[in-house]
Amino acid sequence: MQPNSNRVEFPSQFAPHLSDAVVRFRYLNPGIQVKIGDGFVLLSSTGADLMSNDLERQFLFCLYRQKVYAETLTLRATLIAGVTGV
Repeated sequence: MQPNSNRVEFPSQFAPHLSDAVVRFRYLNPGIQVKIGDGFVLLSSTGADLMSNDLERQFLFCLYRQKVYAETLTLRATLIAGVTGV
């Protein structure tokens, strides 16, 4: 069976969060292979997995979520320390 591929491009400000986002995406979509390029990822599948805009949307959501998580980690730690006194 021929692999289906979907190229997903993303802005450069998301690049520092790419590896963590790929780990999460692969956990959620174990049948999808992810290859990282410069400013894009290539999502591939040889099975009956969904290769569509929905898959692209899922990947971009993982990437966005990881960026937000990383950028708010210090704030959340400060808030928790303030509330718990630790």
